[in-house]
Amino acid sequence: MLYEKQVLRERYRIVTEIGRGGMSVTYLALDLNLGSYWAIKQVKNNSSVEFEAFLKEVELLASLNHSDIPRIVDRIEYDGDYFVIMDFISGTSLSKIVNLEGAQEEAKVIEWGIHLAQIMDYLHSSDPAAGKKPIVYRDLKPDNIMLTPAGSVKLIDFGIAREYTPGKRLPGESLGTKGYAAPEQYKGASNILDARSDIYSLGATLYYLSTGFAPAIPPGGVPSVRLKNAKLSDAFEYVVAKCTADAPENRYRNFAEVRSDLENIEKLSGLYRKKMKRRLLMFWSSLILSIVFAAVGWIGYNRVQADLEAQFQAAYQQAAAYDREDDYLNAAKYYTQALHAKPGDRETHMLLFDALLPHDGGEGAEEKTKAAIDEMRKSYLDNPSSPMHHDPQLCYMVVRRCIEIEDAEYANIALGYISIIKDSKEYQENMISARELEAFEVIASFQSQDSANADYDLFGQTLLTLEEYTDASNLTLDERLGNYYILIRMYSAYPSQLQNAYTRAYEIGAKARDILSENISDDTLTFNNIVPMYELMVAGQYNSAVMSTDDTDREQAYLNSIEWFGYLEDLSVEIPESLYLKMANAYKGIFDIYNTPQRQYRMDELISGYLDEAIGGYEAVVGKNENSFLGYVCLSNAYYDREMLRDQEERDFTRTLQAYATAKTLANNGNAIPSTSLMQFSSLTRLLQNAGLEV
Repeated sequence: MLYEKQVLRERYRIVTEIGRGGMSVTYLALDLNLGSYWAIKQVKNNSSVEFEAFLKEVELLASLNHSDIPRIVDRIEYDGDYFVIMDFISGTSLSKIVNLEGAQEEAKVIEWGIHLAQIMDYLHSSDPAAGKKPIVYRDLKPDNIMLTPAGSVKLIDFGIAREYTPGKRLPGESLGTKGYAAPEQYKGASNILDARSDIYSLGATLYYLSTGFAPAIPPGGVPSVRLKNAKLSDAFEYVVAKCTADAPENRYRNFAEVRSDLENIEKLSGLYRKKMKRRLLMFWSSLILSIVFAAVGWIGYNRVQADLEAQFQAAYQQAAAYDREDDYLNAAKYYTQALHAKPGDRETHMLLFDALLPHDGGEGAEEKTKAAIDEMRKSYLDNPSSPMHHDPQLCYMVVRRCIEIEDAEYANIALGYISIIKDSKEYQENMISARELEAFEVIASFQSQDSANADYDLFGQTLLTLEEYTDASNLTLDERLGNYYILIRMYSAYPSQLQNAYTRAYEIGAKARDILSENISDDTLTFNNIVPMYELMVAGQYNSAVMSTDDTDREQAYLNSIEWFGYLEDLSVEIPESLYLKMANAYKGIFDIYNTPQRQYRMDELISGYLDEAIGGYEAVVGKNENSFLGYVCLSNAYYDREMLRDQEERDFTRTLQAYATAKTLANNGNAIPSTSLMQFSSLTRLLQNAGLEV
């Protein structure tokens, strides 16, 4: 790893780190000879598959010469690492621009589309004299497009771009980003890629930029842009639709055609309307001549369809507005209305399900999740009259939620839907991941049976496999976070049976946290289990500390719990009393580790400060709930410890005894108090009595 102001090869002075990936770190560097700035990507030379892929990316970039593609200007091998010096692209990704500003104006999107078509046309061209072969980019999406301060767009990240021969199957693993990748890029598809594959990705990108909605996976992954943004022109709708046709032969043949239509969008709009009008006139004339009554019926049908489409749009837009404002109750209401007008719209069903689910954790979250699952089953998935009856994609969403709540009944529901998914066309055509589904099936089977007979070795291996798949696959952020949440739940539920369960949960939580931190302003992120996940991390790390027999490990686990409590507080949500107590107990636990005769040398301000933090936490608990028996017990104990740190003549146990007296009153009032809390109260009583205090 390079450090700030370090000079590489007596020329490149490191300014700062600007990016970090799975195997690489990217720095901003000042060229001491030229006074210009470069980006330096550092990669470990470990002879791995990833390193070989990186070298291919470098070789490919070095063969290119285009003003809107980063140039490779130098390569250095130093101290076992490989450094590539390339153009530093200053600007903002188009995905971040949409996240911050929302859907962009059509004219601006068209301008970007023309520029991108020029870049892609260059990539797909060949120049035998210069040794350049056609290149398929394979990952065109808003994240990989930078808008510079000058207003031009530049293409970055050529990690999976490859040279190709038209009509030949591209060897290697199917890659690309779900939603933006063409149908032929998915696992089990043809993997015969050419310019038309990148054209699909451009169409999906234009769709996102002009609507603010992320496209879904094929088939039909990119619906009409005007359904999402009625302000868009019919010609723009035509271009996007033609780019994103499921069959390659129905798309534009090359980017020159795409560019021509985008540059002549106004003419295209008029021609398109005239063409459609002429077709309609011919159709109506033919129809009227052939059968007048059928024509009347057709007019009526179209009017009904138009009315239904208008109703759908009005309800959908209203639902989306409430969704953006986190008003999920009204969002669900209007998504349901939208489905009355268009009952076969899969995306709206998925959005409805998401709106029905809990978004803030806390008590009752599991029951709300069950209610949402039951509603989707009763009204749609198990309803033979519904167009979504046994729909595999919707079943898949429900399976995820069923295994999240760790209930035998819902685990069996998940197993039933998994069987339906396996029989579906989408699964047979590898549109649904077999590896992921198999992992879900093992988890659901485990949850549905008696844990005494469970194969924990198989279960643990399945969790590791699911984690590896999630790390390595091109999943959406929501899918990746959903899998991490499931894994954290599983490790937290079976800490004694699974090896290094709390450590695994912490490492997975850190990965999820990184994703959330890097994409905090991403409006397309719909993961709704952030609060429950953070709550699990607080409780899990605290439990890990309590179970640990090693002081060093226990202290670190307490610190981990406090760290995650801070993340939870940052969300500005109502935090359960039980977690507040765990946070305060964690501070108290660290204090207790060092509050021994053998470790008095560590009893400095830092360690006693942990006790002050604990007292502050307990005081917050009883301040919110004056009937918190355990809060007063813990507070009395902490007050006692603070007084014991003072010189004997300065000790004042008034607060200690006041908190104890309140706890005693609550115990004598007939309140239902857990036995573990009563045991803590009994220990406190003996402690105070042994100290000679009147209790």
